[in-house]
Amino acid sequence: MKFAEHLQNSVVPEWKDKYLDYRLGKKKLKLLLNCGKILSKPDLVNEFIEDWLISVELNKINNFYLWLLKNCSEKFSILEKQLNYFKYQCTFDENPANVEEDDVDDESLSVTNRVFSYGSFSNTDSFFKNISNFEKLIEFLKNNEIMPSLPSFKFGKDNKRHGGTETFIHDFNADNELPNLNKSQYLLGNAILEFYLYIQLVKTYRDLNITGFKKIIKKFDKIFAFANSNENNYDRFVQYAEENYSIFKNSLEPNKEFDPLTSYENIITNWYMVDLTKDHSTMSKKIHNNKLKKLTVGYSLNEQMIHRNNRSIAQMFFAGISMGISFLLILITIYITLSDEFRDHQVTNFAYYKIYLPLWGGWYMIFLISALFIADCFIWHRTHINYRFIMFGEIHTKFGTQFFNNDFATSLIPLKLYFLNWFSLPISILAVVNFFLGKKIITFIYLSIAWTVFLFLLPPKEYRPRILNIPYWDKLIAQRFWLIKTFIRLIFSGLFPVEFSDFFLGDIVCSLTYSMADLATFACIQSPLNRTSLDPQCGSSRLKSMGVLSCVPSYWRCMQCLRRYADSDDWFPHLFNAGKYIMGICYNASLSAYRLSDNSLEKRTPFLVFATLNSLYTCLWDIIMDWSLLQNLASGSENRFLRNDLYLAGKKNWKTGKYSTNRKLFYYFAMITDVILRFQWIIYAIRVRTIQQSAMTSFVLATTEVFRRFLWIIFRVENEHVANVHHFKVSGNAPLPYPDFLVNKIKSGTDQHSPICSSLNLESFGDNSTTKNNVVDASTFLPSSSTTNVQGFQTPPSTAYHGMFRRETSMFDNISKSIPWAHASDFQRPIMRSSAVKLGSDSESENGDS
Repeated sequence: MKFAEHLQNSVVPEWKDKYLDYRLGKKKLKLLLNCGKILSKPDLVNEFIEDWLISVELNKINNFYLWLLKNCSEKFSILEKQLNYFKYQCTFDENPANVEEDDVDDESLSVTNRVFSYGSFSNTDSFFKNISNFEKLIEFLKNNEIMPSLPSFKFGKDNKRHGGTETFIHDFNADNELPNLNKSQYLLGNAILEFYLYIQLVKTYRDLNITGFKKIIKKFDKIFAFANSNENNYDRFVQYAEENYSIFKNSLEPNKEFDPLTSYENIITNWYMVDLTKDHSTMSKKIHNNKLKKLTVGYSLNEQMIHRNNRSIAQMFFAGISMGISFLLILITIYITLSDEFRDHQVTNFAYYKIYLPLWGGWYMIFLISALFIADCFIWHRTHINYRFIMFGEIHTKFGTQFFNNDFATSLIPLKLYFLNWFSLPISILAVVNFFLGKKIITFIYLSIAWTVFLFLLPPKEYRPRILNIPYWDKLIAQRFWLIKTFIRLIFSGLFPVEFSDFFLGDIVCSLTYSMADLATFACIQSPLNRTSLDPQCGSSRLKSMGVLSCVPSYWRCMQCLRRYADSDDWFPHLFNAGKYIMGICYNASLSAYRLSDNSLEKRTPFLVFATLNSLYTCLWDIIMDWSLLQNLASGSENRFLRNDLYLAGKKNWKTGKYSTNRKLFYYFAMITDVILRFQWIIYAIRVRTIQQSAMTSFVLATTEVFRRFLWIIFRVENEHVANVHHFKVSGNAPLPYPDFLVNKIKSGTDQHSPICSSLNLESFGDNSTTKNNVVDASTFLPSSSTTNVQGFQTPPSTAYHGMFRRETSMFDNISKSIPWAHASDFQRPIMRSSAVKLGSDSESENGDS
């Protein structure tokens, strides 16, 4: 594989703009070679190496590397304090008498006494023998993130913008309880693993850029005949970089022991292998060692990668055949519904043809939106949008950082498609058989439900008979559990903090009101009266429950928005977003009332009013808030009516620095399509009863809504990726067990005899190396030839909330500045909390954000 391709496939998506632009360098070399001008060798060196490679590219990657080092230093400091308190907790749990009062202040000691006496235990087996079933249930719910909780209610407690970064572990006070030893060990272990992987990503970033720098100079020497002359540039400029730039200094082979990243890695490995192992047993260390190995960066093709490729081919083959058969069967059912011959035959027998399509159509909508979501995943995969981190937090993947290699086999797309077709094919077969047999619709619907439940609850291979063995099904355990957990959290919206999966699934279900409303139809036809009726009255003009169920998805999302407001105290955008879903409830309720009234003029007017307001509200929110478009409004501006970063438009032209006009048309098409489909209710406003009550009309409109959601998902996740790129965010920052006021008041002896200083051996860096809190301070490694400010870091604007009470004149101005970033607060992200060390706080003046 050529290095340009290797570099492109190995970049961390959120840091993409901070890598050496190797392809641009090759294009510049080609341009210099074919420009037609005769340049002297010194001019070539000045123009390519000094003016571009060093002045622009090397300074860019070196400054960003220093910023990454600073983040590592801050995270390391936080984890060290947390670990010190964990050790103190272990000591207190084993023998409280051994804890000296001088090691901790009175406030912390009182909290510690209360906390440890409540939840800590040294003998796990004896503890679980005495614990009640109810407490086991509570522990299970907490461990699986389905334990209901009250909001934080931070109203007026602080003046900072959260933007979705408030911690999942709420602020502690004297009435709160800390986690027990096992939970603390689990949280700290996750945080250390996350930091370990972050270090791996930084090392990969450094190594790739150094290799690229050396290769582009070699290519320059080879093209312009420097390689075999006495004017060889490779040794001269590589030596210059090694002497003046920290990214080269820290990677020198003879001085590996002085590399801060390697030192961090060694120290936290010791923490994880020694301090966080139970009783320091060999088995515990072996388990922890295996976890660390799985986080190692994979650089080359190996046997495991080949097996994944072969497996993905088999999965795609099965999925392709199954999807084709399912699509054909679904088309047959639609054709039968439209066929006059079939309808005439059914009317003489049993008038179930009116409800065949709605009931099975609910399943079809679920299959369609699932298939389109997988298509979205493929689009994100091809455009290098890191959707797996955004949606699933897959920084802790089984394959370490290999998912950054953008290999299709590691994208899990074939597995998702394979997973979907085990549902769609059998249910499509049941639907076709039902259409031909007639009356037994209840039996076939129950069979479909039973098949779905069976697949979701199918136990692992070792617990099921061989006859039930489905290839690769055990690899879907995490996906099945994720769906079940997220649906539980969605149904009880308002009782859980809102994560990305919660709000994302809620928005998808809002486009499945057709499927939700058909639950009322299913319940209706099971009533004793309709089971014997020749013409069951189970349509939308007869069932109030259908209108109620169509309002439920908007209610769930409204509760999530109110929970976000209660947790964050960010009135913008959460209260406005809740208002949007309240309008959606009004729209669905008025539509149901209009249908139930037999198209009366009295009910038609409120329906038209709510439908118009809802469409306008949702259109503006989709385009401006969720997609962050309509930003560049001035005539003649680049990317007019769009935004500056357009990842779906491909790469910018390296000469003009502009996106392709043809690729940008996709954004304009999506905006226009979204507006048109948001006004699809106009069909329902037509007075012709046969159009409004037609089962096929409702099915077609539900299908168009699913396709609109397909477009919305693409741009919503892309917009989230844009925010992550601006913040250089590649990890979720795992929640930590201990609050600030405890870890900062522990008087640990490590400050005087810290192993960190001796491990890093900072003195070896010379005059440019100092210590701060016994950790590496990246800012001290700035070479004299580079700028001291890390450029190009952007932060979201100041919040509009709170400010309205102090400066009313600036409220609307603040809101307008917050709009491009408001989407990032739709869900809650955990952060590493510390009042002493705030990630990225020192770089705010340089427009930096961690």
